[in-house]
Amino acid sequence: MNDKEIISEFIQVKKGNAGIQLLVRGISWPHPHEPVSSWTVASVLPQTSSSQELDSKIQEILDNEQYFKVCQECGKRKPRGWMHNDGICQSCAENNHGVVY
Repeated sequence: MNDKEIISEFIQVKKGNAGIQLLVRGISWPHPHEPVSSWTVASVLPQTSSSQELDSKIQEILDNEQYFKVCQECGKRKPRGWMHNDGICQSCAENNHGVVY
């Protein structure tokens, strides 16, 4: 998944009277094999923000390890909920380390 696809699936931009909200979809695993998604406001920009300011803030969110991590093995950016631990993603854990989910 590239950054454009991550933005499309995991970041929403909502414009309203209070400003421009940037929301991030988080993934949690309260039960095995049953992920739950929830949206969190990651940032709010003034309504007058330019598209360049919006793009810059989206990049900041992508780079924020609170929401996304880069797997040390495959080098791909993943949502935190798709990480096996702080270093490797679930895909690499399965494919390279015999982890079964």
